[in-house]
Amino acid sequence: MSEKQSAAEQVVLEVHGLDVRYGDHHVVKDVSLSVRPGERVAVVGESGSGKSSLVTAIAGLLSDDVATVTARGARLLGEPLDLSAQRRRVPRRRPGVSMILQDAMTSLDPLWSVGSQLVAVLRAAQRLGRAEAGAEAERRLAELGLPDPGRVMKARPAELSGGMRQRAMIATALSSDPRLLLADEPTSALDVSVAVATMKALVATTDDHGAALLLVSHDLELCRRYTDRLLVMFRGELVEDIATARLGEAEHPYTRGLLACVPTLDSARADLLPVMDESLMLESA
Repeated sequence: MSEKQSAAEQVVLEVHGLDVRYGDHHVVKDVSLSVRPGERVAVVGESGSGKSSLVTAIAGLLSDDVATVTARGARLLGEPLDLSAQRRRVPRRRPGVSMILQDAMTSLDPLWSVGSQLVAVLRAAQRLGRAEAGAEAERRLAELGLPDPGRVMKARPAELSGGMRQRAMIATALSSDPRLLLADEPTSALDVSVAVATMKALVATTDDHGAALLLVSHDLELCRRYTDRLLVMFRGELVEDIATARLGEAEHPYTRGLLACVPTLDSARADLLPVMDESLMLESA
């Protein structure tokens, strides 16, 4: 194996100079990033900072009738990756990549049972027979901590709680054994205890399957606990790339401002909740 091949295998995803525009709105500006095998990377920032557009473009889910996507270069699993938006009625899955969308209720088909949807993906991705795929689907649901996976298999999405639907969505996304899992706010619709349980299950499952994780989230504390690295987006730009273990050493004023707004026991006794200082935004612009 050549040194060039060995180096390529050390990076699951490389993106250089990614831009996303919706008409005249420039929402992702010259972003470069990399994700290594088994690494868990979080993308954080306020609403409108470009986080979801970034991962949606990487997933290939933006069509050219709504967005203009360009990049100086990109590689997935060592192979060139075309990030330009394509006109398709149905998005085409990128081999090696799966995505968990923000709302499992609208991402899962409301008319099909959860089991039939998971079995369909398993059969297409792994060429399993129906009975074998059914057994594998139950095993994957159980692996994510869902009680009575047989009942979950028979239920339609509306018959399950938000946390159960989200775990079913994670099981579906992992059914093709991706090398890179993209997750857009997978815990935003869940209460705190369910969000923590879901993140634990997601991290454990990606570890078991050897998948890297690129996670979009508003929850800095959740990211601090369950990811290795933090990418901070502000007004479409990537302003900081820092290990979560070193968040206290963050240099960019916007990152420090976000951290200052995280509620604490001390701020719970304050008359006013902490908010972003406008001067920090002006300083970082």
